[in-house]
Amino acid sequence: MGINRRTFLKLSGLVAAGSLVGGISPGAAAQNAPAGIPALGAKAMLNDSSKCIGCLSCAIACKKANGLPDTYQYSPVTNGSTWTTVKFGQPTDKSLKNNTKIQCMHCNQASCVAVCPTGAARKRDDGIVLIDQETCIGCGYCVLACPFKVPGKSEETGTARKCTFCEKRLGEGKITACAEACPAGAIEFGNYDDLMAKAQKRVELLKTNGAPNAVVYGQKELGGLKVIYVMPEEPGANGIPGKPKPATGDSLLKWFSGLAMAGFLVSSPLRNIFKADEEAVAGSKGVNKDD
Repeated sequence: MGINRRTFLKLSGLVAAGSLVGGISPGAAAQNAPAGIPALGAKAMLNDSSKCIGCLSCAIACKKANGLPDTYQYSPVTNGSTWTTVKFGQPTDKSLKNNTKIQCMHCNQASCVAVCPTGAARKRDDGIVLIDQETCIGCGYCVLACPFKVPGKSEETGTARKCTFCEKRLGEGKITACAEACPAGAIEFGNYDDLMAKAQKRVELLKTNGAPNAVVYGQKELGGLKVIYVMPEEPGANGIPGKPKPATGDSLLKWFSGLAMAGFLVSSPLRNIFKADEEAVAGSKGVNKDD
């Protein structure tokens, strides 16, 4: 029986997962995570929670642009079929909003990249973090390791999926779908340095206009994020951790859960892995396997 590329990668991933059970420490994997602030001139996104009106245009546009199911169904969390959402918060002042848009932060110190056993999760030179759908084995390490709880396993594909920073749209010279759709100007796309400067000025304005606890989020967290926030209140209650930590030795509970998942994959009959390939080969030859 022939083995195609995806099946080979699945098997390779199982071997890698088995090696993790054999003793690779969580901290050792995290040490390989890239660090440092985004490069000058790198593209970034600015989410201003004080302007977000909670219309969910960003979430709908994301689903349409990426062909995701349940286009108009609201989910309070991101998962394999919802890559962008909004968490609604109480306004700090009658004139200020306090809704938080959630999606992959595209961290410089990306935990998903650090823990992925197959290399499916990777960070490009421009800082965009992607999960290769052909290489992902659906082990769930990235889902457990992400401090923002962003990736999710898709029931349709069996792989981990998340926001791609609209990398295909960017390649076509467009901006992200969410930024294009926002009617309130709460989402902006542009150069990192320009958006960071704008965020800092906005926070200073908020501090003098009813939001003394306003902060810029994303400059230092996890080595710098491609998604910058203006928050009228300090993070925490809005679902974004104030001090996110990369997957290291203090994430043992998450790792033990992940290893249990890997153990399940390793113990599954190998025939299940090849089932799709057998059916595809039989179909191409017009063979009925039940005969």
